[in-house]
Amino acid sequence: GIFKHLCIFLKRPKKHKPRYVYTYRHLRTHALKAEYPLRVRFLAQRSLHTMKWLLGLSSLFVGFTLHRFNQSVFLTRFALTSRFIPATENALRFEGRWLANEDDGSAVADWPCSTIHVRVKVNDPSQSGLRIHWRGVRVRILVRIEKEDGSIPSSETILAGPVFDFPLAQPDIHLISFPSEGAFHVSIRKLNNAVPLGMGLANSIFDPSIVKVYGFDQEGGIELLPFEQVPERILDFIGASDTAGYCVDGTRDMSDVYSELAGWEYDNCDSTVGGDLAKRFQAQVSFQASAGMGVTQNAAAAEQWQLGPLPLPALINRTLMTNSKERWPYETRPLPDLVVVSLGGNDFNHQGGHVPTDAKFSSAYKDLLLDLFLNKYSSNHTEDPSKERPKIVSVCGQGSPDEGNDQNRCRACPHIEEAVNDFQAENPFGLGSFVDYIFVPCDGSVVTGEDDIGCNGHKNRLGQKRVADFVEPQLREIMGWTTEAIETNEEIPDTNEYVIDTAEDNPDTVDGIPTPVFGD
Repeated sequence: GIFKHLCIFLKRPKKHKPRYVYTYRHLRTHALKAEYPLRVRFLAQRSLHTMKWLLGLSSLFVGFTLHRFNQSVFLTRFALTSRFIPATENALRFEGRWLANEDDGSAVADWPCSTIHVRVKVNDPSQSGLRIHWRGVRVRILVRIEKEDGSIPSSETILAGPVFDFPLAQPDIHLISFPSEGAFHVSIRKLNNAVPLGMGLANSIFDPSIVKVYGFDQEGGIELLPFEQVPERILDFIGASDTAGYCVDGTRDMSDVYSELAGWEYDNCDSTVGGDLAKRFQAQVSFQASAGMGVTQNAAAAEQWQLGPLPLPALINRTLMTNSKERWPYETRPLPDLVVVSLGGNDFNHQGGHVPTDAKFSSAYKDLLLDLFLNKYSSNHTEDPSKERPKIVSVCGQGSPDEGNDQNRCRACPHIEEAVNDFQAENPFGLGSFVDYIFVPCDGSVVTGEDDIGCNGHKNRLGQKRVADFVEPQLREIMGWTTEAIETNEEIPDTNEYVIDTAEDNPDTVDGIPTPVFGD
């Protein structure tokens, strides 16, 4: 009906000079035609510019109408079936850092390995399914399905969002089918960096890689079950590209340019040292990691348009890495048992010789450790006397022999070891005994550089596993974890409880907006 207002039915004029008009056939080629072979013509004030505007407005109107219609059908179906589970449902379990949206019941995250867990009971697998409603630009998510009694091997599916977002785009929907009846554990884990193109200029042009989970649609005989058990141990991993899983699923024959532009398609934090150790220790895990980050400066610091001016210590207190308004409420979150810091290599690599002095780096590294203890993992934040302080272990190295001088992962290790030793000796506030250091050699004894390298000189799954094999026994000795962890039957902590932010931020942030957050 809208085109009736745009179309004029004309007869071929007689004894008049032919006027320039636009025919529908020539709309796409932007051509002018001085004749009237068609009965129906678009006459938009003899101006292609005006016609494009009118056509654009009509398309927008039609698109908006269809969007509203689809949305109404979408919501009506849920209202009629009453089988939709919003992401803010209390029965779900969150791991990592998530930000709740009370308006539509969704939850968003951008740090790698942020995870939502769902527990369901399947009564009739032939008639049952669970639909995930999610959206994420340049986002990879891992959907893992595990039967609780272990009678069926777990299955994994990796989903990827679009490269660019589009107005009025609908959520992506993925159907999970179950092979048998019984209780299943379903997890949805974000695999990639928050800013695949860096925190610099590209982050102000392109949307960050934020995953938004709207909820789950129950189909057939699916029952939502509460979690009766939760892993007792909690791990935090703070680091750069190796920690975040950059290029883990890539291959070494991929060009560096392609890896930097499309590397998000090959990120996989679940197969990193942190993801692997969380499984071995049967622990919850949280990542504050992103490629190129440093302690005093990021990689290529002279070109701040690439990764921005803020190093990682200025970002780790955020609920979302790309949102300076939302501070993570450490004081209401359970304390981790172990914090692994793998940071500092980028301060000395890719800098064109402009590296920090020993004194500057050592001071900044010790400040980072002290800040983690006093402001983020403080004993004042918990009523559990068994978690008075977490252990913070600095890990450095884990490179291969053929890395070259400007990507030498062991280059920063003497500086990091010296900073940790100084912290132990100075023993501020009696915290010296709570830090430790692990060196992973770069001589080929751990990472060979042959079959264990992914894209852009970073470790693949095998390389990450070899590092995990090397550090696991040392971490077990440091933590006293000589036996496997046992899941607790105690009441689950209020990890889903909404917390109103007090808008208390770092100096680099702007005024906060009170918003509910939840997670590890």
